[in-house]
Amino acid sequence: MKRIVIALAAAAVLAGGVVVAWNVFDNSSVATASGADHTVPRAEVEKQAKENYAIPFFQDGPQSVSCPSGLRAKMDYTVECSAVFKGQTKKMLISVTGVHGDRVSFDYGLTK
Repeated sequence: MKRIVIALAAAAVLAGGVVVAWNVFDNSSVATASGADHTVPRAEVEKQAKENYAIPFFQDGPQSVSCPSGLRAKMDYTVECSAVFKGQTKKMLISVTGVHGDRVSFDYGLTK
């Protein structure tokens, strides 16, 4: 019985660690689309990417992000932006991962 209690306690600690790690490495954002073309404005996409993109313990967020357009509220719609990390410009892809009415969820990734 004692082994079962210890095993369950260990499983609970590991599960808690997975949830914390998921939240720490989550780079997603949510914004509101507007206008006739149902788009998240470019300035909002750039702001959210700058504030929310980071890989804790590995890479700080970008100093700046510049996108050619806003983000259309359409699943899998992607815009290629430029992000500056410590003076080095990298391509950042920002993709829509969910659309619920005017609320648009999107995520970030760097290309190699």
